[in-house]
Amino acid sequence: MFILSYVALNSASLEELRKVFPGTLADSVYKYRQRFGGYRSFYQLLEVPGITPEIFKKVKDSLILYAPEDREESRSLGAALSQIISLRASEEAPSDISRAYWLFLGGNPVDVNRANLLELANLPGVSLKDAVKVVQWRKYTRIKSRRDLRWTPGLTLYGYRNLRRYITYRHTYKPFRAFIFAHGYVSNYAYDPSSFFASSINELEDTSGLGRNVQLMKEAGWSDEAISRLLKRLRGEASDISSLPRPRSTLRGMFKLWDRLDVGFYHYEGYRTYRKVYAGLTLPHVRVLAGDYRFSFGNGLIFTSSENLSDRVYWNTVGLMPDILYGDAFKLRGVGVWGSYRGFSPFFIFSRDKKDAVVDTAERPLFYYSSEFLPSLFRDRIDERILGGGLNYISDNGLGLGFMAFQIDYAQPFSGDWGSVAVPFYSSTFNGGYRYDPSFHIDTGKTHRFAGITYSAVFGDFVLRGDVATNLRHKKPSFLTILRYVGETRSLDFVYRSYDPTYWNPYARPFKEDNRFERTDFRYSYRLLDPLATNLADLPLPKPERGFFFQIRDRLFQDIILPRVYLDVWEDLTDGMWNRRLHAELEWRVVWALRLRVWRRWLERTDMRYGKPFKSRSVETALRTFVITDAQSVLGIEAKLSQYSSDNTNIPPGNGTLLNVFYSTDLIRWEMRFQVGASVWTSNGYSLWVFEDDGIDFLYNRGSKFYISLSRSVGRNAFLRLKVKYKRQYNDGQSLISSTGEPINVGLGKYEYFITYGDFAITF
Repeated sequence: MFILSYVALNSASLEELRKVFPGTLADSVYKYRQRFGGYRSFYQLLEVPGITPEIFKKVKDSLILYAPEDREESRSLGAALSQIISLRASEEAPSDISRAYWLFLGGNPVDVNRANLLELANLPGVSLKDAVKVVQWRKYTRIKSRRDLRWTPGLTLYGYRNLRRYITYRHTYKPFRAFIFAHGYVSNYAYDPSSFFASSINELEDTSGLGRNVQLMKEAGWSDEAISRLLKRLRGEASDISSLPRPRSTLRGMFKLWDRLDVGFYHYEGYRTYRKVYAGLTLPHVRVLAGDYRFSFGNGLIFTSSENLSDRVYWNTVGLMPDILYGDAFKLRGVGVWGSYRGFSPFFIFSRDKKDAVVDTAERPLFYYSSEFLPSLFRDRIDERILGGGLNYISDNGLGLGFMAFQIDYAQPFSGDWGSVAVPFYSSTFNGGYRYDPSFHIDTGKTHRFAGITYSAVFGDFVLRGDVATNLRHKKPSFLTILRYVGETRSLDFVYRSYDPTYWNPYARPFKEDNRFERTDFRYSYRLLDPLATNLADLPLPKPERGFFFQIRDRLFQDIILPRVYLDVWEDLTDGMWNRRLHAELEWRVVWALRLRVWRRWLERTDMRYGKPFKSRSVETALRTFVITDAQSVLGIEAKLSQYSSDNTNIPPGNGTLLNVFYSTDLIRWEMRFQVGASVWTSNGYSLWVFEDDGIDFLYNRGSKFYISLSRSVGRNAFLRLKVKYKRQYNDGQSLISSTGEPINVGLGKYEYFITYGDFAITF
């Protein structure tokens, strides 16, 4: 049934309620909802002053309790896990250390009356201000229900909605708690190390004397024997990582005994296999973890052992957590201790582990390596030891100050020979560039020491947070300052950051625009002798930069909101050039069941790596429409247009278009959620577009994809999902052009992928 007249009692605007309730009753219904945090049933309307049984009978058939997306939020484990996983694809995605913490909370909520301020502020979407309001309110009364929580003076509606998903109102002792999450993935597509790898080998195998790379290497002094050794190495790497398609799977388990002891594991099997395991002890004032764990301190500038690749991290979980997530490039393996007494938290971390590394031509470690595809030459090349500690303090009113110092020791230091992995004279920053790129400044000693200070304060509706950190060898400070205004329906953000080129801390994950090796030669396989070195461009270290970021979110009127409007202006300290990005979104809720959202993004970059300023511009426009077709269903349509231009006459202007349609509904008879979607796109240029599956590549000219998903919550404790996806993409050979104007072959032809996902989660 296509019904636009249904009104969602728990989310409709005041104007929408006035279309159903006569006279001033709509105001009473609205105020009751605001005061008590929503309606649990239609019959609760009879508690609203002025609502008689006769009026109730007339209006109830025009109402639904929740809009589909609101009801999805109110579901238990399945909805919580879906939300946490989907956040990874957003531009302001949380760090994976946060997601590990929230995955466990999805099935094991915290007691809102016993959690300390930091534990509440660690919850997704909960600002430090909201956490302060809850802690201060419970000094006067015990919070016994959602209604009590909504009564909390100063707690924003946004904070309330996020808190209620991860909390409980009373402590229930259980001798045994568990959370298990399994994910399976099957694809018909065997990993191809790309035509870049094949091209590198073919170039070195060219004995005609015409091979360009061989000529350049000989001009740079390479001997025939050295070239032969490199060729043997690349063949070995290609053999190591080329394999047939096979199922990939992950299994996570977390078990808590007597509310004090806990153990857990993580198992990943795919093109590579690895395992993690931990054991923990929780006492009234101390938390100890042994084995594989993650640790985060401050706002990301000082220390965060995360694989996170997001540029902007708004939700940074602080403290000690078990490691149950993908990736082991920056994991900690050893012992971590976190104390807690009247706001004071002394802490200690120790880790000793071997890490994978990209190696230079002498097979010395160059830097950390993170990829699913690992040649034996890169395995366990870094013997790393970390020893650190400090003290953190945060009062119940949000005033906080903390200090951390740590030392990293390497059995074999990094070689610093960045140029040995590049094609000689073809690189713009390694050998033939006009200057040495500060991105590659990394100390090559065996011992490295870092220190930092973090601080926080809450002033009414304002929250101030920040970090100051430095490499103790160079003693040049780096800064991160975040000021946020948090209102009932409005938030304002200001971020200032300045990261010195000498601060190369491998465990820093602050707010940033680019990763450290982004927009360097590691982004371009055709400039490298070893194409696998391109994985360095994805390492989540911050690029040296200085900049200002302003953002606003607001509900201008009942039906018009600004989901996000931001301006980012920053100087790339590797070349001294300033860049700008402006993003604006506007949503109009025409009626409750029809939403229109338009966003537009402008990006202007200036690059000096070619010896003179090189300016490029990208403009993206998107229109999204969401139609709630009935009480269980949502239909969405999205169109995007991207345009690219630059002042390099060798690179023609580019553009891309995309059309995306999806439909989601409840299959009530089988108690399942059904989702289906399809996309088509075409492009002859570059794009900033990011998608949930991370699989639409605009280096390919055109393509399409289709997916279908079925999910089901089994009671409140289990969740099942099955998703099948088909994708087809083409490359006609004109989609990527090098800095010299030459077309680059990324694999001509047509590619088809069939992928099946399966997820299962249970808590008890």
